[in-house]
Amino acid sequence: MGFIARARQRFQQLVERFAQLSGRSLRPTTSGRWIIGLALAVGFAAMNTGNNLLFFGWGLVLSSIVISGILSESTLRAATPTPLPPDELRAGLATTLPVQLDNTQRVPAFGVAVSVILRRIDDGGGADLRSGATFELRLSPGTTRTANVPLLPRRRGQLAVQSVRVATAAPFGFFAKERILDGARLPLALRSLLVLPERVDTRVLGHSLWARLGELPAGQAGTGDELFSLRPYREGDDPRRIAWKRAAKTGRLVIRENEATQSRELVVDLRIGETASVDDVEDAVATAASLIEDLLELGHSVGVRAAGLNVPSVRSPRQRDACLRALATWKPGSATSAALRSSTGIIAIVCGNASGEHADVVVKPIVRPSRSTA
Repeated sequence: MGFIARARQRFQQLVERFAQLSGRSLRPTTSGRWIIGLALAVGFAAMNTGNNLLFFGWGLVLSSIVISGILSESTLRAATPTPLPPDELRAGLATTLPVQLDNTQRVPAFGVAVSVILRRIDDGGGADLRSGATFELRLSPGTTRTANVPLLPRRRGQLAVQSVRVATAAPFGFFAKERILDGARLPLALRSLLVLPERVDTRVLGHSLWARLGELPAGQAGTGDELFSLRPYREGDDPRRIAWKRAAKTGRLVIRENEATQSRELVVDLRIGETASVDDVEDAVATAASLIEDLLELGHSVGVRAAGLNVPSVRSPRQRDACLRALATWKPGSATSAALRSSTGIIAIVCGNASGEHADVVVKPIVRPSRSTA
């Protein structure tokens, strides 16, 4: 029994070595195992009996195996995969990776399945992440088609494309043959993918935070509630804004101008305590990212701060990407946080035994949907 196990292990090592050198992998299907068993049985019977009919049948079985290998190889050579830049990747959100399939050969490709193997590069590796497979029934000669490969990233961070794989079981379904395109051969822009933090529902939280943090005077005339200045009346001014008491004293019409208000600069401050678990940290990051998105949509100036991370508060179309991309690769550490101006509103997301001191608002992390359903 030990000899059989060692022989099987050695055979598997040879298969993996062959796959690395040739860029191909091959495994028999259920039908393939039957055809191999039939070939062995018929060949053994033919050699022991000398029956020409058995030799003829043995030749047919072996020929079908050879033809299957030739046709499957022509299909794999015809389908050349080229990954394309994907849309935004979000943890816990199903999406697709576009892969362009080009057939530059003179023969069609049949039954092509495309998949992608990715690995994590921001935490020392870990288990490979294999995408789902998308299936193309026929790829005509000289045509190009985009296959959308399904993918569900579970965690934020950076993923590297380890390989792109094109597989087929055509024409007889005896063997599943796979062509492996090494990720190191891809363009540099396509070798790594950034997965943004998971989205959680913080919309109600965002409105209540704004009501508690309030506004600041803008130092100019506007539509606020506080008196800013008095100016002479001009034609077209609203008569309801005339300061009648002042006009009665001076004999001239003057208009009340109120002071405009502006939104406070807000900073989402991630505070991670020593007792926080990995899931607690991920919940806090997802809460921070989602809260930043909601506050930016409401028109506020928002930034993010954590140990070793600082994205200043600005109101810009690029601020969302800057904050989310920074949070996607952030890891808790012992570095100190950047100092803030006294007028900045601090929203502290407290995790573990961290303190909410000097914060205008203290928020507990919201449990991610993927964690609550796990």
